[in-house]
Amino acid sequence: ESMPLIYREEGKNFKKQFLDWISSLGNFAVDDKKDASLLRQSLIQAGFRHPKGTAIYFGLRFLLALLLPVLYLLANVMNGVMNRGNLLVCFLLAISGFYVVPLLLRFATSRRQDRIDKALPDVLDLIIVCMEAGLSLQATINRVSDEVKSISTDLYRELQLTNAELRTGITRELALRNLGERTGVQNVKALVGLMIQSDRMGASIVQALRTHAAFLRVQRSQKAEEKAAKLPVKILFPLLLFIFPAIFVVVMGPAVIQMTKSSFF
Repeated sequence: ESMPLIYREEGKNFKKQFLDWISSLGNFAVDDKKDASLLRQSLIQAGFRHPKGTAIYFGLRFLLALLLPVLYLLANVMNGVMNRGNLLVCFLLAISGFYVVPLLLRFATSRRQDRIDKALPDVLDLIIVCMEAGLSLQATINRVSDEVKSISTDLYRELQLTNAELRTGITRELALRNLGERTGVQNVKALVGLMIQSDRMGASIVQALRTHAAFLRVQRSQKAEEKAAKLPVKILFPLLLFIFPAIFVVVMGPAVIQMTKSSFF
């Protein structure tokens, strides 16, 4: 049993050393504090909370911009194929490697926000049940954060962080606003604003949450209907490019063969 633990420790050490090395490459690019804070927020919304996240981000961009052309040149040298066109390909590979990291970050952020958006109505139901049982908002967040792990790992981590902030003495309003900023999901921000406003006005938070949960479910069904309505348009291009040519060959092939045979005889 000790051998897997040793391998696990070695893997953690290697990962830490690799991230430190990557961050050292990107440290020179982290100059503007405003841009760094915006990038840090984008990384958090994508689920990356490493302390050196901005430096690792720029380090990966620099590494890929350098590594892809070098690998391409090495492959050409080993195959003995070198010409002027290789320089153009290297330039394109360097640009692609430099800009692929922001694209991957946007993709990861979008996927995470979609997962949070889909799981939010179910999490709201748990919050409503806990608050109807007589728990306070802070106790509800503490309870729900332990229950939502099977529903959404992303919301589980966010609620755990919110619960930790509340324990450290941060005001409830600020902790809830931080939750909305960390996720970047518009429905979460609307929910946070609704909870803060209800708390300020002394209104029933449970009734407001119930109304918001019903609205989220209607919104989710409308998005599904919208995707279903766009499906015929999206499937048109694969039909034209892949299915119709095959059908055309099957239908017109025998006629073309007969016409060629009759023309020869």
